[in-house]
Amino acid sequence: MAHKIYEERQRYHDRIVTALLGAAILGLLYGAASYFWRTDITLLYSLICLALAGGLGYALWWLTQLRYKLVITDKKVKFKLKPLTGGARKIAWEDIDSCTLVKTPGMAKWHGSNLAHPGEKIYTLDGRNGLMIVTKDGHRYFIGCQNIEDLRKALSQEADIWKVED
Repeated sequence: MAHKIYEERQRYHDRIVTALLGAAILGLLYGAASYFWRTDITLLYSLICLALAGGLGYALWWLTQLRYKLVITDKKVKFKLKPLTGGARKIAWEDIDSCTLVKTPGMAKWHGSNLAHPGEKIYTLDGRNGLMIVTKDGHRYFIGCQNIEDLRKALSQEADIWKVED
């Protein structure tokens, strides 16, 4: 049986995006309701505002349903980004050519430093913090991690099994 080294669970938690979506929904609902007290607003305008508010409400609901789980054992790295990946993905340590810990500042998710590199598959809910993995067959994965310091400690205790670069 595999020995668990690190485990992490995440939910979507970006308060700024959630607040912006909420404000947009409220603004659209106000625009739709203004049909009843303003004479220059048409019913079509109100219906369009309601449809847009419904679409943004669905997007907000969908974001709150995102779940991420990362489990690292002495045999593999296992991760699941539900509902996007469907099932869990696994990468065996013996298939990994290089593994690098990546940590970016908190505000980096609001500018271009967290963009994907060509051919890279990204699995994260927390910006560009986590493991950059290159497999022996050339595939590149970025696997997110919220608590990078705990991950660094856990991996350094098991350094005889694999090499992790900082």
